Amino acid sequence: MGLTTRPAIGWAVVAMGLTACLPLSANAAPAAAPRGGDALEAQVMEAARATLLDQARQSGLIAPEVQLTQPAPRVRPPCPAGWDVAMQDSRSLLRLRLVARCADDAARVPPQDFLLRAALSAEVLVVAQSVASGQPVNDDALQLQRRDISQTPDALSTLEPGQAARSTLRVGQVLQKRLLAAAIVVKRGDAVRIQASRGGVSVEGAGEALDSGARQAVIRVRNSASGRVIQARVLEPGLVEPAELR
Repeated sequence: MGLTTRPAIGWAVVAMGLTACLPLSANAAPAAAPRGGDALEAQVMEAARATLLDQARQSGLIAPEVQLTQPAPRVRPPCPAGWDVAMQDSRSLLRLRLVARCADDAARVPPQDFLLRAALSAEVLVVAQSVASGQPVNDDALQLQRRDISQTPDALSTLEPGQAARSTLRVGQVLQKRLLAAAIVVKRGDAVRIQASRGGVSVEGAGEALDSGARQAVIRVRNSASGRVIQARVLEPGLVEPAELR
């Protein structure tokens, strides 16, 4: 009939206590069964990576990448029901602590501690032109570069408007939140307009700033017409509103 016959597969010989198995093809290799410890190690690494990437994205970092290393793996007890893995301490990337707990409480498998080391990189803002202390920081003074920020937890990928240098920023320096302060837009002695709006009615008057302040800061302002000193919120350069209106 044109068909090729294949040799029959023998049955287990029960009387001899032997078990028959299917023959392997010439090109097939036996699949290695994953060890329980290896699977748990991989689960812990993935949980750490996911947690760190989520934290990095929530902090506004652009295109974060994480590399993880761990001490030599050790034998872990089995947990047929699977493991629940949680991050316990991520304050230092050099010493991440995770705990794996067996999902089956009845198994009485003790929790397993893991210590990992991580390296974090991202596209962050780097100073391209030096900025003197107290001067506004503009986008043209910065550029995005991929940097290792494992030791720079407050590195920034975006710049909020109205920021000034708290201290001198030097070329090549990674921009950090701690290096910035809200830019002063009204200085003590400046002439300002006091704007009061309520119920669709807006009234303006002249005043003098008795304090310096950034946007949304509350400063003292003297009304030029009445001489009365009020608490006013800075809206923009030269413009304030009575703080009581908010």
